[in-house]
Amino acid sequence: MCLRSIADPAVYANAARALLTALDRHPRTRLIVVGGAGSLETEPGVVPADGNDDVLGEGLAEIGLPREYAAAVRGHRDALNAYRLSNRLWTYFSPAAEIAPGARTGRFRIGGDQLITDADGRSRISFEDAAIALVDEAELPKFVQRRFTIGY
Repeated sequence: MCLRSIADPAVYANAARALLTALDRHPRTRLIVVGGAGSLETEPGVVPADGNDDVLGEGLAEIGLPREYAAAVRGHRDALNAYRLSNRLWTYFSPAAEIAPGARTGRFRIGGDQLITDADGRSRISFEDAAIALVDEAELPKFVQRRFTIGY
């Protein structure tokens, strides 16, 4: 995330609206967006992006991100909400909370709006497996007008 997204978190929702407007002229074109995990439910009805700054900041600190990124996390949530209000062909991909270089295993779980965690309670995925999931979704759409996530 860049400093602009912290200073102006509306940039994500504004970009979403601009992309959706562009799709008005191309209604059969599908848009795939990669967003963040902060808008995923950590338990039924609980979304970190909807929480107060302290709770969200603690969650970011746990995965090694500055607390200031809370604004950008909320910006991603707002962009997702813009897509959800649209009738265009979109897919929103929220990888696991921790995403880093690693092995390409091809073994991961796929979900919808709930954060996927492993046996240790961590939400993680490698860049390599995230790429597989993204290409799979592009080639064989399962989440049109919906969000999906992945994790180990």
